[in-house]
Amino acid sequence: MRGGVVIVAGEQAKSTAFELLAAPFPPRPLSAFTRSAFVVGKQNNAQPNWLGVGLAFSTSAALWALLVKQHNDDVMEYERRKQVRGHKCTGCS
Repeated sequence: MRGGVVIVAGEQAKSTAFELLAAPFPPRPLSAFTRSAFVVGKQNNAQPNWLGVGLAFSTSAALWALLVKQHNDDVMEYERRKQVRGHKCTGCS
C-alpha cells in the first residue's frame, strides 16, 4: 500500500486484500485534543465567559420553572378529574 493505493498482483490478490482488511488501523493522532491553529492567544481562565455562564444558568432555571409549572398543572388536572369522577364506593366509612 503506497499513498492510499493498494497494489495487488497475481494469485496473492485475495490473500493480500484479506490481510489488508484484517490488519488493524494505524493509531490516529490525538488531533481532537490539540489546540486549533486559529486560536491566537492562550485561554485565560481568570476571566470566564460571563455571557455563556449567564445563558447556561438562565436556560436551566427556565427549564426548571417550566417543569414545575407543568407538574402543578398536571396535579390540578388530576384533582379535577378525580372530583368529577366522584366516589362511587358505598362500602367505605
